Formats: sequence, C-alpha cells, structure tokens
Amino acid sequence: MAITISSAAAGQLSGLLSEQGKAGATLRVWVAGLGCSGYRYGMGIDEKEPEEGDQIFESNGIRVVVDPQSLSCMDGSTVNWVDEPENSGFAIENPNPAPQKECNCATGCDHSVEGSEVPEGATERV
Repeated sequence: MAITISSAAAGQLSGLLSEQGKAGATLRVWVAGLGCSGYRYGMGIDEKEPEEGDQIFESNGIRVVVDPQSLSCMDGSTVNWVDEPENSGFAIENPNPAPQKECNCATGCDHSVEGSEVPEGATERV
C-alpha cells in the first residue's frame, strides 16, 4: 500500500512549499508516539535525501517520505486538510488500529515509543 495525500492537503502543501521556496522538498511523516487515544503523528518538510530504508510515495503531486517503523503503523493512511471554523490543519486518517494502552486518564496522555523523536531529515514541522 502507500501513504496518500488528499487533493485538499496537496493544494495546501504545494502553496506552503512555494511560499517558502522549497518546491522540491518532500513531506516526511512519522509516528511520534502512542497515547491512550491512539497514535500521535509528526509531519515536516524534508529537504534532504531519503535515508536508507525510507519509503517514498507520490500522491497528488506531493512526494511523501516515511521510515520503515512508522510505515508499519501507517500503511494505507491519508494526509488530509481539515478546514473547520475552530480547527484547521493537516490530519492523518489511519485505517490501522493502535495497540490498546491501559490508561484511565481521559486526557490523551503520551506513552511515547522508541524512535518517536523528529527524524533528522525533517527540517520543520507543518
């Protein structure tokens, strides 16, 4: 499978990359942790060459890079653009269920996983 970009998200990303003069950059996505409410994700503009083992996908004119560990949790996901009055931004729809964590905090706490730091190639978050 792959990581895909919705047409709305691709339009927003294309504009952002053009504004920043980074038209050749890629979008790097990763699993940033696991909370009691599911996976937490990171996204960043990546201007470096993909690292060994990284997977590269192209969707709606946007190149997406993901590391193998994150891909195992995110395969089949779609990066969308959410545009609501009080919540606009990128969101990842993941068809893969996150492992269950035993937690009763009801706040979406973070049970970080190894490798959840910002990947070296991601120069800034989006």
